[in-house]
Amino acid sequence: METIDREKRVVNIKTPDGTFQTIDVPPAAKRFDELKVGDKVSITYNNTVSATVHPPGQAPVDTVSKTSTAGQGERPGGTAAAERTLTVTVSAIDKNASSISFAGPNGWKYSRRVVDPTVLDKLKVGDLVDVTWDTDVTVAVQ
Repeated sequence: METIDREKRVVNIKTPDGTFQTIDVPPAAKRFDELKVGDKVSITYNNTVSATVHPPGQAPVDTVSKTSTAGQGERPGGTAAAERTLTVTVSAIDKNASSISFAGPNGWKYSRRVVDPTVLDKLKVGDLVDVTWDTDVTVAVQ
């Protein structure tokens, strides 16, 4: 860690390639005050998105589940994971860019590049889709 702003809960880290990254530390990181300049930190972040056609006649889905082991180890750090599933409507399909856009509750909008472009042939604007985001982060202070 290169700098720590305790009031704003922000740290600056120097990556192995010499660039600097600013990281916002959430209030859930209870052992934030134990960090010090010079600490070595390892951070792994994963984010996957999957989608399935919403079954006709079923109620829309809007679920969130979270887990965390933050602050339970000998050193500050831990893991946090979240999964959110939301029923959304296909609002646009761009086959040239291999992308799809969705609209959801409360003006929510989301666009994503599609890895398998043949999927776009199976959908049309107005279709309901259940989108699931799986996110996890692991922080280890050495």
